Amino acid sequence: MLYLKLLNNRRFGSVFSVLLIILCVLPVEKAKSANLEALTAAEDIGILSQSIVKNYFYLGENLNASRSGQKLKEHIQSIDGHLNLLKGSNIAGKIEDDLMFIEVIWADLKDTLAQEYTRDTGLLVVDMGEVLLEGSENIANVLYDNDIRENGMIDVIEHQRYLIERMAKLYIISIAGFKDFNVVKQTSSTVETFDQGLAKIERNEYPETVSKKVERLRKRWDSSRTFYLNVQEGDLPRTIFFNTEMIERLLADIFDHHK
Repeated sequence: MLYLKLLNNRRFGSVFSVLLIILCVLPVEKAKSANLEALTAAEDIGILSQSIVKNYFYLGENLNASRSGQKLKEHIQSIDGHLNLLKGSNIAGKIEDDLMFIEVIWADLKDTLAQEYTRDTGLLVVDMGEVLLEGSENIANVLYDNDIRENGMIDVIEHQRYLIERMAKLYIISIAGFKDFNVVKQTSSTVETFDQGLAKIERNEYPETVSKKVERLRKRWDSSRTFYLNVQEGDLPRTIFFNTEMIERLLADIFDHHK
């Protein structure tokens, strides 16, 4: 009887220990998940800060107007959603000042996007897009924690998405006559960074289906790289628009593999 009592006590102790571990781990994992969601939202705002300016100028220049107009509406809704997520998250207190600033800039940017496309409004959109990017980067830096994102390739692919959108943005604002933003130097630097990121992606081992996507990404990039670099000539805006979207889709597929 004494043996059975001790055995039962030991079993109870083991079960209690497991339950205690679960109760301790669950809040930590929940917090990690919330932080990761907020970090992803901040990074997406940075990417969209480039996409919105790109699509605004394509629409204003009447190039791929239907598609760019549709994407512009979608991206505005996406940023609204990301900001609501950040405001409602349990880490909002950590980013209160940056979040308040971004909300003000975003309200101004949305008002400007609704105005008639002119050189003056275009200049404002470019400037405010860069401020929005800077604000989103500040928030991401506050939230970034190696513990909540263990797969470094996700960071690489997210940055590639930002880079390809920035290249396309620089291309179209150059066509629109904004040559004073040193677009050649910025484009050259962005292309070089994209090269480095693509090399990191290729160093990974993938299942066959994903490997084919990586191969297609490499071929598409190699075939169009010089188009982005020839930003001053600006004679392939529709090609740049289409190619950027195709590269984005391939990056999204590879990103899904690493999630």
